[in-house]
Amino acid sequence: MDFPAAMGEKILIVDDDQNHVLLLKKRLQAAGYQTMVASDGVEGLSQAVHQRPDLIITDVLLPRMNGFQLAERLKSNPETENIPIIMMSSVYVTDEDMQRGFELGAETYVAKADLALRKPLQEEELLKATALLLGKAEAADAHPPSRVLVVEDDAGAARLIRKRLLPESFQVDTAPDGEEALAKIAANSFDAVLLDIKLPRLGGLDVLEQVRDSHPGLAVVMMTAYGSESIAAEALRRGADDYLIKPLENGEPAQTLRIALEKKRRRRELAETGSRLRGLSVPEEENKKRLIEELRASGIALMDQYNRLLKAEEKNREYAEQLEHMVDERTRDLQRRTRDLSILHAVLTAGTRSHDLAGVLQTALEQIDKMIPMEASAAFIVEQETRRLRLGAQKDMPADFLRWVSRTSGGEGVFGQVLRTGRDQLVTDLTRDIHLGSFFTTVTDVPSMIVFPMTAATEVVGLVVGIFPREQKLDGGVWRLLDSIGVELGVVVENVRLYENLTQAYLSTIRALAEAVDAKDAYTRGHSDKVSAYAVAIARHMQLDSETVQNIRDSGYLHDIGKIGTPDAVLLKKGVLTFEEMSTMKLHPDTSHKILEQARIPAEVKDIIRHHHERFDGGGYPDGLAGEEIPLGSRILSVADAFDAMTSERPYRLPFSQAEAIAELKRCVGEQFDPEVVEAFLGLAGDLGTIQAEAAQDLKSNIGH
Repeated sequence: MDFPAAMGEKILIVDDDQNHVLLLKKRLQAAGYQTMVASDGVEGLSQAVHQRPDLIITDVLLPRMNGFQLAERLKSNPETENIPIIMMSSVYVTDEDMQRGFELGAETYVAKADLALRKPLQEEELLKATALLLGKAEAADAHPPSRVLVVEDDAGAARLIRKRLLPESFQVDTAPDGEEALAKIAANSFDAVLLDIKLPRLGGLDVLEQVRDSHPGLAVVMMTAYGSESIAAEALRRGADDYLIKPLENGEPAQTLRIALEKKRRRRELAETGSRLRGLSVPEEENKKRLIEELRASGIALMDQYNRLLKAEEKNREYAEQLEHMVDERTRDLQRRTRDLSILHAVLTAGTRSHDLAGVLQTALEQIDKMIPMEASAAFIVEQETRRLRLGAQKDMPADFLRWVSRTSGGEGVFGQVLRTGRDQLVTDLTRDIHLGSFFTTVTDVPSMIVFPMTAATEVVGLVVGIFPREQKLDGGVWRLLDSIGVELGVVVENVRLYENLTQAYLSTIRALAEAVDAKDAYTRGHSDKVSAYAVAIARHMQLDSETVQNIRDSGYLHDIGKIGTPDAVLLKKGVLTFEEMSTMKLHPDTSHKILEQARIPAEVKDIIRHHHERFDGGGYPDGLAGEEIPLGSRILSVADAFDAMTSERPYRLPFSQAEAIAELKRCVGEQFDPEVVEAFLGLAGDLGTIQAEAAQDLKSNIGH
């Protein structure tokens, strides 16, 4: 057979059999090739790196580094990975040997000469393989580029992949969904498919299964933006050659496609080689005995290979189980972290949206119960002055236990330890505690308790207590979450304390200002208290919210604060006021607003005070507002102020009776007063004296005296 003329290419022979080396050199040099020789794998690797031969022929059995190891080192080195390798072994090569050699990067196998068995070198096959491998570049140029089908529903992503593959000598076609992809695969000859997992009409994993059934030789690389070990394991289990995570890194997907296509090529070569070996002619009669012996040895080798495959399958099964266990473990950990964040978020949200300390603490107990279910629970606040524990919220706690805690100093027992140290405590058997055992014997035979602090800065401001029906063992993650909840609740307690102190200071200031106004005129003493009482009663009868009622109460106390600036000659005059004096008196709502303008009180209170002398028909002062332009609080205050003024004694007239005052209110409905407000005032339950008494008590409880 004629072969292409050699051009002096350098061939490295790696073999420790000198007779075989001489034979190879003779055949190759006669064909026009230059030869180099290495007697073992280490020397062969060194010459390959430094001399850069055009082809390497290596024996499998070598000293210091065998042929398989040499091939692996050569193919893993960027400087030598492109040098073709021919592996040589005994006359009969097993499928296992060939498969391993191909997997490590060898291009082909040629049987060695066996002088003992009188088998010559397969010279023709060697020279053919050498000529083909050294002419590979030209042969490759004649082959068409690999055809790739990109299955991607995102048009932008598909364009980007096409843009990356075309300069890399790939022919690219695209399909936007699974069904169109299957149709194109059936109608065209593709070398590889780049397949997204998330697809319309038919998912990527379903497409993969159908492709594996109908086109087993097609290389398939999966893509997804939702990377996880479980998805990767499932795709590979169904027959994918590789797996990519979007967004794709630089160099992808071309690099992964080349690797997948190379794997397919080597598998085809292995299958073709096996088929060729199986089709060899029957040996001659004189070699039958030797053939039987070799077949027996091959059978032993096959059994060894089968046993190795069984062990490999067992290892793969163990790895799959480990992978599944790892996925389950990470899933449970993610679920636990999500639950913990949800609990902490619920507590934080409750604390930032409300000054209702009891409600926040109750929410915290409910959230903790989701994490570690409790038989009973309670939250206690440390009183600043007495240092005793005051109940803030509780769930199913025994009443006698709660009474005992309220009477007992916070410095005793396990509670005292937590208050002093600021550290969590776990009592595993409450029946052994001399203080607590008697309260919880009905819960279970061996109840346990956790106690952890609410801390603000370095101070313990409260305790959270949980009762369990049996001994609890809490891991570090649970304790860390309890500590975080304790810190957040401590901040809430401290903020509520500050808010209450500011509220008390604010109410005391209001009371002092109201008394300052009333002190100027003996006839109007107590007027602000009564006006506030009537206004609050009207507001409650109209079912206004608590914040609006509080603003109306405060407005009643302060509505005449501007009279501080009214001259005594006008304010205390016993006769009827002149026009000029009345004009001066009408300035007091605006003066009140200016006095309070810089005060840190709600803007609604300031507006109610400014407009409490406006008339429903628009004829009032200071701004001439009408109807619903007037704040509702001002309209309520106007009725309350007028009723108390009419039923109070003045220097220039006697007081109206209640009946006369009510008749006057009715007469002025729609002109001076809001009809809805007057109707609410007339519909108040109980007499007005009771309203005043209740308001006085309400005032006392709000300002602390």
